[in-house]
Amino acid sequence: MNFTEHTKIRKEKFGTVVFDTLTEKIFITDQIGGQILQLIEQGKDLPEIVSTLGNSYDGDKKNIEKDIVEFTEQLKSSNIICESVQEQV
Repeated sequence: MNFTEHTKIRKEKFGTVVFDTLTEKIFITDQIGGQILQLIEQGKDLPEIVSTLGNSYDGDKKNIEKDIVEFTEQLKSSNIICESVQEQV
């Protein structure tokens, strides 16, 4: 996963701000959403993100994975992230 070229990310005190320069839409995430965005920015793939957050938070690993998948699907549908070329091969 990668950010699309028109996506800008900025961490703030209240969460992470995502700005889509193409549509001029702004999205704000909470701390966990910000962590997911940071891991995407670091080049982590979905299994690595699930593993990292699953080890950081108490809770059922299946529920954590489900929440992360739902969040990343929302990012994809909003054209914030896309599949990288390597993942499409």
